[in-house]
Amino acid sequence: MAKRRTLAETTAEEIKQMIQRNGYEPGQKLPTEKEMTDSLGVGRNTLREALRILQSHNIVTIRQGSGTYISDKYGVPDDPFGFELFPDHEKLTKDILEILVMLEPEVAAMAAEHRTEEDLVRMERLLRMMSQKIDQHIECLDEECKFYEMIAEASHNIVMVRMTPLMTRGIRYFAATLSPKDFMYGVRNYYNVLEGIRHKKASEARTAMSYHLLFLDHQYKLLVKQHTT
Repeated sequence: MAKRRTLAETTAEEIKQMIQRNGYEPGQKLPTEKEMTDSLGVGRNTLREALRILQSHNIVTIRQGSGTYISDKYGVPDDPFGFELFPDHEKLTKDILEILVMLEPEVAAMAAEHRTEEDLVRMERLLRMMSQKIDQHIECLDEECKFYEMIAEASHNIVMVRMTPLMTRGIRYFAATLSPKDFMYGVRNYYNVLEGIRHKKASEARTAMSYHLLFLDHQYKLLVKQHTT
């Protein structure tokens, strides 16, 4: 027998439908508490509980004293694959690298076909920031992962946009062990990927990304070998 939903759960579902129907984007503010209680026909406590449910699902963000906003995570769970609890980070990194080698070159090719000028500006800005940090011997792990996300966004494929931040967790585990020299080579490779994307040459973007991921895979194997000898 199906579990009967509470009024707060039903209200949360109605709010979610409203978000979809009205095409709210990440960062947009929802109507005020009074407007929503009036339109939904529920009390304040029910509404607040419904919003807490949506917040737990990364659909909204509640900012005390400001209001309720669409979450930047847009409903994507923080760790749906259980990567954070996986005990063997070396195996996890190896397995994710294998998947990235298969997927990311094709994502880069899609980005070359569908990118916008705004996508190019954002990627160029990020790579300049990475280069500056490397020159100053500052860690750029966040930018390393963000570049993959930007390529997915430039592909304008919603599945890859949602999947890539989850997949880059493996890159984050591994990239934390890279040397400044490795990051320097990585940025050079990224510029080659970007050139393929800029000129809408899917094959060049694909090849450049494949080369970079093979470089990462080689560095990973060297790291494992060092740990086992």
